[in-house]
Amino acid sequence: MKKTIKAKIVSNKKVSSEYWKMRLLAPALAAAAVPGQFISIKTSRENVPLLRRPMSLHKIKPPFIEILYKVRGTGTGLLSKYKAGELLNILGTLGKGFKTSGNFKTAILVGGGYGISPLLALHDLLKKQNKKIITLIGARSSGLVYKKGFSGVKTATEDGSAGIKGLVTKALEKTCCGLSDEAVVFACGPDKMLKAVAETAEAHGIACQVSLENLMACGVGVCLSCVCSVKRGVKNEYKRVCVDGPVFDAKEIAW
Repeated sequence: MKKTIKAKIVSNKKVSSEYWKMRLLAPALAAAAVPGQFISIKTSRENVPLLRRPMSLHKIKPPFIEILYKVRGTGTGLLSKYKAGELLNILGTLGKGFKTSGNFKTAILVGGGYGISPLLALHDLLKKQNKKIITLIGARSSGLVYKKGFSGVKTATEDGSAGIKGLVTKALEKTCCGLSDEAVVFACGPDKMLKAVAETAEAHGIACQVSLENLMACGVGVCLSCVCSVKRGVKNEYKRVCVDGPVFDAKEIAW
């Protein structure tokens, strides 16, 4: 499903020192959505800012969807001003989501900072599939850790203010030991973190899917602003993150 709709805002609240959560009533969209997909939001009733803002689907609970976001600039600042009962212009659902088929027993979710956003919808689906779930959340400090709704949570902060001190890959290394083909790693976060996660998973023989956070302007594959390099024989080629992803097999990415 990919269409523009006006979704009714059910709630729009600040849920931590850094994050806001918005719940939208969008029955058809919620019914078709897959964890890992995203929507593109027109944040202004006018034409400034002109471009829509891509937002991961944080939670999918038909007839509702939820997004988790940080106020970082003009667009998200405007988004935070919307009230319950108002309508929001959204385009979606967009992109390709996580693949959860297979006989693996354990799912290791790895989120770096804001990268935890699409992982809750995935967590909920995996829980329904009776998978064992381990959630690893990494951030610079405790204020950037958001873990509501997740199970099996372990945190890592660079300043040591929450969980273990260090990068989230430190926790992943310990978690991966002895799991091999019985597990799959699902990760979202900055490229540098994803590269390290992919290398760690490969070293342990564990499959890994990554959700890339490339900047997207149009969200439908036209503007080519979000391309990433992927492996194709002796030469690499480019794929559009917004339509070919944002979720990829980690082995496909030319880091």
